[in-house]
Amino acid sequence: MSRREFTKDTQRQALQRANGTCERHLIPHVFKTACGLPLGDGNTFFEHIDPDAICGRNDLANCGVLTRNCWRFKTSSYDQRVIARVRQVSDLAHGIKDPWRKKLRGGRGDFIKKKISGEVVIRATGERA
Repeated sequence: MSRREFTKDTQRQALQRANGTCERHLIPHVFKTACGLPLGDGNTFFEHIDPDAICGRNDLANCGVLTRNCWRFKTSSYDQRVIARVRQVSDLAHGIKDPWRKKLRGGRGDFIKKKISGEVVIRATGERA
């Protein structure tokens, strides 16, 4: 799924709300303090407060105006990790598995199993291996 960008109207409203300073205080789950640095050309980023890949909200309430450093920190330390975990849980819930993942010898996916007694048997038939 590709990232959906904010509309120009939403960006204008967010920029007006920011009043020329970084809004990292709107993201308390990532930042503990306010930034207060001024926004400028090449230093203004419109960022989803809750990642687009998770909540899908593309409105003003989910838009924060950040400086380059705050945007980079949020993306690298929070967004990438959370999005990867959400995808992993979603794949698990839908039964999607990595075809290249090696199966454990004697695990549920193997054709043999080792009983508690130590005896090794063929899983399908129960005969000794």
